[in-house]
Amino acid sequence: MTLLQLLLLAAVPLLAHSHSRWECPAPRSSSTGIKNGPCGSQPLSLYQTDAATDEIKPGPLRIIFEESIHHTGSPFRISLSNDGTDDDACVLLDHIPHNDCCRPGFFDESSYTKYVVTIEIPNVKCERCSLHLSNPMTDKIGSDGSPSGIGCTDPDGSCFSVYYSCTEPFRIVGDENVVQRNEYSCPDWRSVNEDWPLVWVGDNGEDVDVTTSGVYRRESSIWSEDDFTLTTVPNQYRQDAGGLCGEQVTATITSPTTTSAETTATTASSLTNGTTTTTPTAKEGNNESNESKTPPPTSAGIVVASSLILRIMIPAGAITFGLQSLII
Repeated sequence: MTLLQLLLLAAVPLLAHSHSRWECPAPRSSSTGIKNGPCGSQPLSLYQTDAATDEIKPGPLRIIFEESIHHTGSPFRISLSNDGTDDDACVLLDHIPHNDCCRPGFFDESSYTKYVVTIEIPNVKCERCSLHLSNPMTDKIGSDGSPSGIGCTDPDGSCFSVYYSCTEPFRIVGDENVVQRNEYSCPDWRSVNEDWPLVWVGDNGEDVDVTTSGVYRRESSIWSEDDFTLTTVPNQYRQDAGGLCGEQVTATITSPTTTSAETTATTASSLTNGTTTTTPTAKEGNNESNESKTPPPTSAGIVVASSLILRIMIPAGAITFGLQSLII
């Protein structure tokens, strides 16, 4: 076996995982490294008509997703697919801020950073629907990701590195006023979530505007260490709404004293690089530089190191860049 073959073989485990994925509802793929949106190589159209076994009711739904490699300030978006196809998805909640507290261990799934949010499912009838998760890597866009920067756009925009995950299909059964999903007109997500904050924490603790859908900068806030919910939003986004993913995370929720990330004055202790530090308040923000840093001594650092080894030892540029695009 040649040196090149050995290196490629060693890289396979690294390419199987990467950054974010659904936990509940269950993901179609266990990979956290899907970069071809919205769902990678498992489109909803491949599932049979009767494939959906889980049933979801319209209204509040608790969902859970997780991050396997830390990317400072990289936000999330959740959308609902059409019936039987991943096309024409409706955005349900956008500008979900990143949790900058933690450095998950790449090879230790129990250390992955969990995110728990309650979203609103529209009153539609759908035989094969799915939730889409999108995670633009705004830590990669330099000064464009600063509070005064132009940001990057997604989907099909200028965010050149985005990770995706999609759930397995489920059924939605609405009430007497139900609308077929393929006839449903998607409202602006802000009209359904009017009290979702308009600013999050950007570079150096500065406010970053998040009023424009699909335009992303570095956006962070404080998430609970106890139940993994976002502490700087109204309680409706933190409550356990039951259903498919309900009661999987148990903890007492205390309503925040304010609903704005701009005025939140609480802090949360978090584990960073094996030591206990204090997560910046929503006003203080994080003071991380936009420049590349030496990764913490976790398995995530192994991924970066492996990428560098491949760059040095494989002379074929096409192969080098192909591997890197799956790892960054």
